[in-house]
Amino acid sequence: MNDNFFQILLDQPLTNRNQIQHFIATIANEKAEDELIVLLKEREKIGNTMIAEHIILPHLESPQIKKSQILLIRLSKSVDLDEETPEVQLIITILMKSDESQEIKKKIAHFTRRLADEKFLEMLLTIENEAIFYQTLEEEIK
Repeated sequence: MNDNFFQILLDQPLTNRNQIQHFIATIANEKAEDELIVLLKEREKIGNTMIAEHIILPHLESPQIKKSQILLIRLSKSVDLDEETPEVQLIITILMKSDESQEIKKKIAHFTRRLADEKFLEMLLTIENEAIFYQTLEEEIK
């Protein structure tokens, strides 16, 4: 059962970095969208968020985030964000409230450790059925 810790958004028609940042910030907290977009841009200045071929991992920690969660945003078409970030198909976004509980932080940490597994990443890129997607992710954090 999905407790909304994961939010899966398949076939999103986002075509550039600005649209992606806007989309993420709106989900995190529509009323603080501009502030959250600034934080996303600041994070990208620190370093590339690409963690594997076709996958980026933007993440935010802020008191402006309404609910800590992990977004899995699969694009309808791959997007070249820049020379260092080509053909992005999947955006795994970690949103964390600043004062989050240890239990939620542990769930996030457990999930992020799984991102080191190439087979797991390939599965995230290819699962087509949303229900199976949720089931797979819930099993991963048990």
